[in-house]
Amino acid sequence: MAYDTVKLRSPYIDESLMQRIEQQCVLRSGLDLASGQILYELHTGELLGSWDSRISVKPMREEFVSDKNGRTALHPCEPYLFIEASVHKIRLGHNVYGGPTDFLAACRDFVALVEELLGTDLPVADWWTVHRVDVANVFALPPAEVGRFFDSMQLLSFPRRSKKAMKTKQSCYFPGKTTTVKFYHKGPEFQVHDAGRLKRFFRQVFTAIHGVDAQNHERAEKRVAALQRLADNRLRVEVEIHSDKFQYDFGRNPRVSEVTDDYLNGVHDSEIERILREGKQGMETVRTEEAVWQRLHAHHPARLAHVLHAFWQVMAVRGDEKTRERYTKATFYRNRKLLEASGISWRGSDLVIVANDAIQDFAPLRVDRRFCCAPARNRPEYLSSRDLMRLAA
Repeated sequence: MAYDTVKLRSPYIDESLMQRIEQQCVLRSGLDLASGQILYELHTGELLGSWDSRISVKPMREEFVSDKNGRTALHPCEPYLFIEASVHKIRLGHNVYGGPTDFLAACRDFVALVEELLGTDLPVADWWTVHRVDVANVFALPPAEVGRFFDSMQLLSFPRRSKKAMKTKQSCYFPGKTTTVKFYHKGPEFQVHDAGRLKRFFRQVFTAIHGVDAQNHERAEKRVAALQRLADNRLRVEVEIHSDKFQYDFGRNPRVSEVTDDYLNGVHDSEIERILREGKQGMETVRTEEAVWQRLHAHHPARLAHVLHAFWQVMAVRGDEKTRERYTKATFYRNRKLLEASGISWRGSDLVIVANDAIQDFAPLRVDRRFCCAPARNRPEYLSSRDLMRLAA
């Protein structure tokens, strides 16, 4: 489990401090004069997506306020800041492996970095409020098995998230008001969004280590190629926790010091389980015909077990949407809930059907043996992105 994109709001700050910050946001960037490459950049807009490696620093003088009728509108207020960035990429320069697992420490490092880049003091990180956190799991799977996983996902549906949902051969995207769930093959995403940027980054790293050397380009190419090979064998599962989720659970946007790792991990696990309909992690999930038959008869009367077994077969062959057409709404949801409660999955069954050729012993949950949980190795021969920023400044 690691944290990626984090969005924080500062307490109110002085107008004089805000003016100094605004000037820095316009001018502050790290530029290598020899190559013309930008090493880092502070900008005042929104991030383009979860893959964006920039740091967003957004000065604000308005906030949403609700009136007596519950309607919200922007009203002037004392100055404050929104900052947003991938705390994973801040630490390693990429998010292929490793990543911070201590939320409080990650936020403190994030605020300290922005403070350093702006060259000014900011409020203590613990007092900032949390407005977005991306919690990610990574699983080691060869490309062929990643493809089979996404093939099996085509049979699943999530009615409450059907609007704007997207399924491709390499990714699945389920947006929602409180959370957004994303599954994607890291290899293609890394190649499109990170490979070129990291080649430039590592050339600067090796120049700092070895001086001007013709081999620096080759060293950077090899480093990025190694990351690409690793990314090609990784399935990444992210849950983007929105501001609405924090407000629902805490009654407001909580302070950084109030958000625990257990809470964030629990939200991640809950959302993934709801998407996959895999039941609780505490019960071993069964999906083969004989195992399903035994589980149903162990937990239900014989007549109900036969009914649920027939329902499971239809789900395994036809998927959620087609099965719903065969049953009444009440029957469909009742039977599906009973299967989930019994720890039974219709994904990756051993029924002989091509469309459901999933990985029979895999589910993207932390209990799976393919879950990547080892910490990133400390490689002293490489500078961190923060060290390089400090060197460039």
